Amino acid sequence: MKYSKPYLIFNCLVWIPWGLICIFDTSQINTIIGVSSIDATGNTDLRVMYGGFQFAVGLMAAHALYERRHFTHFVYALAFLGSCMALSRSYGLIADGSGTVYTWGVLCFEAFAGITGILWIRFLSRQQ
Repeated sequence: MKYSKPYLIFNCLVWIPWGLICIFDTSQINTIIGVSSIDATGNTDLRVMYGGFQFAVGLMAAHALYERRHFTHFVYALAFLGSCMALSRSYGLIADGSGTVYTWGVLCFEAFAGITGILWIRFLSRQQ
């Protein structure tokens, strides 16, 4: 468990800032990713689905950092979220031909999140 604290700090540093950027400045989503909306409802949805989601994962990591009993819950959620996002992005990469630096970078991060979540679950289950 000595690596759990750096792991949680890393996740806080990745998820929280990007979530806040996406909540408060949706133009960054368009600039970096190329996704935009055509009306106010679309902007709200971008804030929620990009910013709110990312921010929530970061807050889950922060909560687990201060309440260690929630570490298992965090890695369980990350295993599912990271794996599903990586699989969905892989499909999009193939179906849409979106082989940009951004797509590959985020795919690697999502795969990392999912795989490390799974590895933590396996490690923790052996500790009991």
